Amino acid sequence: MIWLVIAAVVMAIMGSVFWLKPSARDTRLAELRFNAIRAGLQVRQYTFKPDAAKTGVRDDLTATSYTWLQQNRSQHEDAAGGDLKYRVVRQPAWDQEGLADGLSWHDKGTQADADKLNALLPTLGDELLMLEVYPRRVCMMTAEKQGSSADNYLRFLQALLTD
Repeated sequence: MIWLVIAAVVMAIMGSVFWLKPSARDTRLAELRFNAIRAGLQVRQYTFKPDAAKTGVRDDLTATSYTWLQQNRSQHEDAAGGDLKYRVVRQPAWDQEGLADGLSWHDKGTQADADKLNALLPTLGDELLMLEVYPRRVCMMTAEKQGSSADNYLRFLQALLTD
């Protein structure tokens, strides 16, 4: 009978320890996000609220966003990166012209913007959920799938701002 009590106590202690241990997915995401911060990206939880009446994009999107901001060339430039050039989401909507399957315009860009994005998507190595492009700032949300890399994220975001 004593061994049963001892076994129950040991299992309770071990169960508590294993319960506190992060899962493999949590560990992978923490490493991805930490590497993104070390690479110079801003990482935060963000909720994108679409304008459904304007675009047909209906669902709010909550995910981790990765933002890259070009350094100010002068003190007079807008620190936020300027006015929005275009925004793309991975949801069905009214305007999908020129974009890869599954993507829709929320704030429409040019055909050149669509061509550049379509060419760069394979280099991302992840599923793009939302993308906002400004003259000096790019913000994206991804699915953070297994095999994602902070280096790929950084190269993708920087390539969107090169002319």
